[in-house]
Amino acid sequence: MSNPSTPLQPHHRLSVDAHLGPLHLLAHLNLAAPWTVIFGPSGGGKSSLLRAACGLLQPTIASAIVEFSQHSADNTAWLEIQGRHHATPVHQRSIGYAPQGAVLFPHLSIRKNIAFAAKARHSPDNQSISTAIDLFELSALAHRMPRDLSGGERQRVNLARAFAVPSARLLLLDEPFTGVDRNLRNTLLPRMQQHAAQFAIPVISVTHDVEEALLLGAEVIRIEQGAVIDQGPVGRVLADERARMLNVLL
Repeated sequence: MSNPSTPLQPHHRLSVDAHLGPLHLLAHLNLAAPWTVIFGPSGGGKSSLLRAACGLLQPTIASAIVEFSQHSADNTAWLEIQGRHHATPVHQRSIGYAPQGAVLFPHLSIRKNIAFAAKARHSPDNQSISTAIDLFELSALAHRMPRDLSGGERQRVNLARAFAVPSARLLLLDEPFTGVDRNLRNTLLPRMQQHAAQFAIPVISVTHDVEEALLLGAEVIRIEQGAVIDQGPVGRVLADERARMLNVLL
């Protein structure tokens, strides 16, 4: 049995040094927790970190240096999937990505939107698609079109598409519960954690919602003005915010 005090082996590492307009985004991260939350105010660089990991930083940014590596299954080597001299095409990366805001294909049904990643990878996996539809309670909406859905429903489709990526080895979720009813969010969160744990898929999510981070009980990376100012358990990193929430409730 492993010693609980032994540090977890990092599953990914991310280094970003980029000038994005007035923002200098600088981060060197070892990611080892099953679920990591990137927390901070709007405009601080949270979403840019996820876009860097996906390979979606604008290529015209000449000063950007991004290295994103995934540890191999046998724990012996790092597999670089993006760097200065090599980049794996975005569609070939084993990453499920739900961007901020539900960006859906308006001409495709909900089921086809969710299945898009599998089709793009030529890896049809009907079981994964059906599992994602059930996970986000979309069965009754599967044959409808995006224009017929509410904002919260579209966001659930956005998340389901990420969770349906075949053989995903990482999930990146940017403000995953925008527009989703709080009660439904509280129902979905443990399901998402259980699904990710069952398939051993690490998750990195972005939020500025203290309650969401506390509910996840995750590792937290706190970022402000493009710089990482803290990383650690949510109870420590967001202790002040938690105390303020409790004071308000009392």
